[in-house]
Amino acid sequence: MVLILYNNSQSININYITVTGEYLILLLLESIDLGKCSECYQDNTGRNWCHPCNAKQFQNEFDNWTSEDKEIDKFIQQTQLNANKYQGIIEWIPFGRLENVTYLAKGGFGSVYKANWLDGFIKFARKKNGTNLIEYQLKLRGKKAVAIYGITKNPTKNEYMMVMNYAEYGCLRNVLNIKFKKLTWLRKSLILLSIVIGLKNIHEMDLMHKDLHTGNIINQSLDSCYITYFGLCKPVIENDPENIHGVIPYMAPETLSRGEYTQASDIYSFGLIMLEVLTSYPPYYNIPHDGNLAMGICEGHKPEIKSHETKQWDFVIPNDIIKENETQEN
Repeated sequence: MVLILYNNSQSININYITVTGEYLILLLLESIDLGKCSECYQDNTGRNWCHPCNAKQFQNEFDNWTSEDKEIDKFIQQTQLNANKYQGIIEWIPFGRLENVTYLAKGGFGSVYKANWLDGFIKFARKKNGTNLIEYQLKLRGKKAVAIYGITKNPTKNEYMMVMNYAEYGCLRNVLNIKFKKLTWLRKSLILLSIVIGLKNIHEMDLMHKDLHTGNIINQSLDSCYITYFGLCKPVIENDPENIHGVIPYMAPETLSRGEYTQASDIYSFGLIMLEVLTSYPPYYNIPHDGNLAMGICEGHKPEIKSHETKQWDFVIPNDIIKENETQEN
């Protein structure tokens, strides 16, 4: 998978690095008194976060680092100056602060590596002595979209890399391939609930994901999912019928036939993901994914429904589980 930042009409490829560490925690505290800043005594804008003081501190440190690319530097600096909470920032991460960098896989748009981040992300303001893809993914951090923490550069390969939260179980397709027998009906429902919440948050920002499938959903546990890869994500008002991308089995008929993409097209993709989670079989698993399939989908062809079992949904998801899944990751 790859992130592309556009710099003066030139693209810069940024591969993904995922990071591990116990510092990645979930705080179930939404309604809380944020207190006052110990420096300026003004109200905090986030948990232990004062926007004016932290913005000033970040600005004082701008001369101490560089990505060697003016557009990337400017983007990182703007997120730091505008952040009202620590989830709103990304940082420049020196490659030397990543250890045990291990190649994981290669996708259609780039490579994925795993690494340990020695410092961890900025959660509280650090004090001395004591563009589209990143932008959308940053805005959705903590909203069932995988968290992005910063950008680094591999000096050996001269490649920019995007540092994100590590997903132990890999993509959802991998979970369905290897762990399907361990997925109870409740776990399947929680997987789908996670995706629904993530997609709902994307749509509430008037965006379309445009490339939703089980390869672009990652699992940090068997039943906790996050949407990732926002390379095709666009505002609903932007539609280019001449530029169609996606994975054919998950694409809606109107997209394949007319290049029309809407939020409803994302929901169509989710419907096929739902079938896949419940049965373990990808849509149209038994036929080639080619032009004939695209034509068939436009003509109303539906995927075969094949399942290991015929058990019906006969339970209700408890409200406390729903509320916990809706809680933002901090």
